[in-house]
Amino acid sequence: MYHARMSFRFVLIVVMWLLAFGGPVSAQFGGFGDQAGAVKTSIVADTKAIEAGKPFTVGVRFVIEKEWYIYWRFVGDIGLPTSVEWELPPGFKAGPLQWPTPRRHEAAGDFLNYVYEEETLLFAEITPPAVPLSGPVEIKAKLAWQMCNAESCVPGTASLALALPAGAATPDNADLFTKWRAQIPKADGAPFQVKWHREKANEFSIDITGLPKDFTAEFYPLPPTPKAKPGHPKLGEIATDGARTITFPVEDGAPGLAWQGVLATAKGDAPREGWLIAAGESVRTETIAPAADAAEPAGNLWAKLWAAFLGGLILNVMPCVLPVIALKIFGFVSQAHEEPRRVFRLGLAFVAGVFTFFLGLAALVIAIKAGGGRFNFGFQFQNAGILVALIALVFIFAMSMFGVFEVTLGSGAATKLDALSGREGYGGAFTHGLFTTLLGTSCTAPFLGPVLGFAVVQPPLVVIAIFLAIAAGMSLPYFLLTWQPAWMKYLPKPGLWMERMKQFMGFVLMALVVWLLGIFGGSRGVDSLIALCGFLLMLGVACWAFGAFRNRAVAWPVVIALVAAGWFVFLEDDLNAAPAKPGSATATVKPGGIEWQPFSPDSLAKAIATGQPVFIDFTAEWCLNCKYNEKFVLETAPVQQAFREKKIIPLKADFTNFDPAITEMLKKFKRAGVPVYVLYLPGIAEPVVFPEILTQAVVLGHLAEIKS
Repeated sequence: MYHARMSFRFVLIVVMWLLAFGGPVSAQFGGFGDQAGAVKTSIVADTKAIEAGKPFTVGVRFVIEKEWYIYWRFVGDIGLPTSVEWELPPGFKAGPLQWPTPRRHEAAGDFLNYVYEEETLLFAEITPPAVPLSGPVEIKAKLAWQMCNAESCVPGTASLALALPAGAATPDNADLFTKWRAQIPKADGAPFQVKWHREKANEFSIDITGLPKDFTAEFYPLPPTPKAKPGHPKLGEIATDGARTITFPVEDGAPGLAWQGVLATAKGDAPREGWLIAAGESVRTETIAPAADAAEPAGNLWAKLWAAFLGGLILNVMPCVLPVIALKIFGFVSQAHEEPRRVFRLGLAFVAGVFTFFLGLAALVIAIKAGGGRFNFGFQFQNAGILVALIALVFIFAMSMFGVFEVTLGSGAATKLDALSGREGYGGAFTHGLFTTLLGTSCTAPFLGPVLGFAVVQPPLVVIAIFLAIAAGMSLPYFLLTWQPAWMKYLPKPGLWMERMKQFMGFVLMALVVWLLGIFGGSRGVDSLIALCGFLLMLGVACWAFGAFRNRAVAWPVVIALVAAGWFVFLEDDLNAAPAKPGSATATVKPGGIEWQPFSPDSLAKAIATGQPVFIDFTAEWCLNCKYNEKFVLETAPVQQAFREKKIIPLKADFTNFDPAITEMLKKFKRAGVPVYVLYLPGIAEPVVFPEILTQAVVLGHLAEIKS
């Protein structure tokens, strides 16, 4: 047991080193690479100096090239909103961010977005402390946006800083701030009246009176929750006195919650004026308080919980989990010959690891939701730092299976490592539960994909309940096996075969390493893959050093030095670099195969505008279910022939690395991960969403309904 504990401690320490060195790695989940492209940013202030206690205004200016645009605070059908995060000195306070009135942008495919074109200024009032100030004061801002044109959408970020001296306030950039303050929606004083109608749960309308007939009126909605998705507005006939009605269909209309929006009016080519209005009255503050998610009907919730449980149960036999099931069963085989109560307690520890993992995911979803971010299942395979740590962890386990960790301190000590998988104690069983579940979430199983899409837009308690149900389903087989260890009495007795089995499991884990390396190389490129292999070589030497040195006082400095050297020599610079840009989706098309085109919101809009059927394959290099469906269904001769005969436009949405546009589309289809398959039919508004596991019969059946 001593060597097992030391081996387990070695694994934990190496992982801690990996996480420590991995801290600076920029995450691909919920973030973007530092790209400027068609958008230029700068930070400006309306003063040349800061005076104690006297408010001033700081703004972020976006200068946008022709034919490009960025998004307003509510994007419309698809996209990511522009964000500004202030970093202020101690004692400074920022007021609410001021948003100029946006523009409508209609794209082919019936997409409607709310955007900024050419230029905009987002600004806020900053209040310094009343105490005397000394030296220059630095105001910082972190920006994130998505810029799009008719061909593509590209995420961008920037970190800006503005240093202002302390002293008497002197005006600066007066013309710029005057121009953009005039475009901020007003809180009151509108020369017209607005009456809201919300009698129907799936729509709302506003009646506008007192506005002359020759004035235009556009309404930009601000939903109270992310779930309340307004559709495209319908403008009723304008009466002779100018009265008119604008109606919005709404998906999940959030009954009982306050809608708001900006009403912009203009006469001819005159500048527009905007007013911020709410249901029934004017709004005197720009900040919109986040509203609680609407409650889910009890019957639907129980159905989702049952589906979550089934999804977790089925997850045990999915391709993503199958490679490590044998490792778990091997641990149970070892434990079946121990005292039954201890077997059951170890099983409970394993189950606790599974539940802890899913509770951690639930907490992560809740935190991301609270911060306005997005969650996708399988994110651990999109973040380079997490993926490297996972590969290293599997590699270390494989080394232990091969006996590299063995330290002979006396006769029979070489067999002690058998305890690593079967008698490693409660902490080890708990860690195995975490480790196994982490590997098992790269693909979403049947039942599980829709459930996760449902969970990530629910209130916190519902999110927790959903993930607990998934954990219960995945844990059930292992709970039963350890609860009734007598059911294993027909298993063979311990012997040499167990040592051979342990070594064989090492090769299984090495196969996992190869698979994970393929994922890493596919997302980061060949050079990064070679660098990671170099790091694994150093890690392997560290494992050998740990097992070879009898003197632990010597072993640990050597191990730490080898791991640190491997990290700094091979990985640090590489992981801090931007990931490799995915290649063209048509680059590897086989003769007669489907000629996939890269997905983007604009490519989808253009494809739909042709009037032909459009099929989208949401996939990723780390998704084994996706690869199975592609090889045995989509890339088979009958399906390929059907695609050609029906003149289907095939789009491939590669989710190997985080893509905000794909995340938004998955959310639209109530999904939080891949695989997802969608078929748009000409003249039909709602697309067909296929099951996660495809068959030729299912695909060909839907394609047969398309009129050639």
